Amino acid sequence: MAMACVFVPTDDVEALCLSWLAQQDEEDRPVVLLSAGPVSEDARWCILARAPSIRIEGTMDAAMGGRFTVTDATAEGARYEPMSRLFDVLRAIERERAAPGGEARAPGLPFERGWLGAMGYDLAWHFEYGLPRYRARATELPDLHLGWFDDALVVDRSTGAVHGQARAVEGFAALSTAPVDLRFSAAALQSRFHREDYEAAVERVRQHCLIGDIFQADLTRRIDFAFEGDARAVFARLVERSPAAYMAYVGLGPGRAVVSASPEEFLKLEDRRLRSQPIKGTRRRADDVARDRALRDELLASEKDSAELTMIVDLVRNDLGRVAEVATVEVHGFPTLVELPQVWHLVAEVRARLEVGKDIWDVVGASFPPGSIVGAPKPKALEILERVERSRRGFYTGTIGYVDPQKGAHFNVAIRTAEFCDGVLRVGVGGGITALSVPSEEFEETCDKARGFLLALGAREAGVPVEGGSGSSGSAREGSDEAAS
Repeated sequence: MAMACVFVPTDDVEALCLSWLAQQDEEDRPVVLLSAGPVSEDARWCILARAPSIRIEGTMDAAMGGRFTVTDATAEGARYEPMSRLFDVLRAIERERAAPGGEARAPGLPFERGWLGAMGYDLAWHFEYGLPRYRARATELPDLHLGWFDDALVVDRSTGAVHGQARAVEGFAALSTAPVDLRFSAAALQSRFHREDYEAAVERVRQHCLIGDIFQADLTRRIDFAFEGDARAVFARLVERSPAAYMAYVGLGPGRAVVSASPEEFLKLEDRRLRSQPIKGTRRRADDVARDRALRDELLASEKDSAELTMIVDLVRNDLGRVAEVATVEVHGFPTLVELPQVWHLVAEVRARLEVGKDIWDVVGASFPPGSIVGAPKPKALEILERVERSRRGFYTGTIGYVDPQKGAHFNVAIRTAEFCDGVLRVGVGGGITALSVPSEEFEETCDKARGFLLALGAREAGVPVEGGSGSSGSAREGSDEAAS
């Protein structure tokens, strides 16, 4: 097949990616991994693909232990496999499909052919064996969705270069950069976790920290909306209102999707170099410059937030150490400040070199779910969170990204992430709880983290008016004050 590269204006890349997504058939389960905001080496590439040749979807079930289906576009029907064979099946498909063929693409691209998709938080009950399960499934969405794509469009934000099949590249460059004409409306439903209940749950977790059961745990809650319209319109709004380095849209079929505006990296693997960049510590951004600077400085000086980051970095070091060459795990940039439109964060970087004979699935098996959204020690934190949270997390706080067996892999931590399923939109927010946590402040932190989605939806927090009008990517009527609960 003929491969090509064309150049588009760098200022048009985001609009063209959104225009491409808007034109796809939902039945083709399109995927867009999009870096937005300032261009950097870690926020440089956008990957777009549709119509996977193989699709893997799975569900964790306490009674059955979990299973998944393998659907091959060239075969009739689907076959069922136990979740215990997941990595074996993924590797077998890679050996069959990943061999290079045809005209090679330009060197340096992060992705040519491989897996794109999402792994939900509830797969933790596969990787952490024997943990109790108390929460029933509340959605028809799977816990695992991976597609094998033989062709993808790969766009370099730094140069405007678009790589892919010649016809697809030419079609992408010819797309309109006009605002995406998709509509939606969202109205908040009854919350499952009111402020008083959430603060009580914070105190329960804090007591576990005080008596030494855990060092910290990441307590989360969900905000549900009655939703009408197209999830792609919400994604376009997020790109505009809450740009982040690891944004994603994963189509799961008509009326079903996962949308993420994540700023956090879970895993990156390239040339056996392994990296994770956990985030801990949050302060709200302020419109007043002096107040904004004061909040930033407060975060940098916070004993509680520094302790959170320290504990999670240690957990990540331990996870990566299980698959790394001896004495190669190192910590860099502790802490580094991350500036986002709605919040400040602290982040650190953990690096290692992957042990010979291991691959990305060994790394995922050693480190999933991401430590920053669970706590330490991880198994005990998972057990406590399962008791105190009000519902399963689904794809929220799992991971979204890509694996190219010959080039590498890159996954986000699926925070600032929403699920769309059968007329309901579910947004997840949360925060790390330690012995130093103040319950009321922890609840307010979840509100700060929800701001990006609330702005995209046109909903509002209690006492905060709607910002802006209907926007170019959709329309939204106001949510009730319950949206902040």
